Amino acid sequence: MNGDNIKKIFGSSLRELRIDRGLTQEQLAELLEMQVNTVNRIETGTSFVTSETFAKLCDIFDIHPSVLLLAKPKHILKEHADYIKAINHQLQTLSLEKLKNAYDILSVLNK
Repeated sequence: MNGDNIKKIFGSSLRELRIDRGLTQEQLAELLEMQVNTVNRIETGTSFVTSETFAKLCDIFDIHPSVLLLAKPKHILKEHADYIKAINHQLQTLSLEKLKNAYDILSVLNK
């Protein structure tokens, strides 16, 4: 693995997420307050982002930073959404006491 590989993975993941969210490069550039050609260079792996831009992307897409370094982020996000849906379904069936226990467990896991 080298820096060029990382830039290409990041760019490909960004493109996939942008398209999945229905954004054009122009719209993303506007959200990031940068030129469209800069977004294009990032998506093609010829340029990389600053830490500030990385953080903005995470906010725009409401994702953890690691998602942008995955080769197929859309697949991972769908699996993530499927788990959330299943957990929500399970939570609706719990008594108040068991719901509190589930909350306590999740709180510990989130630390």
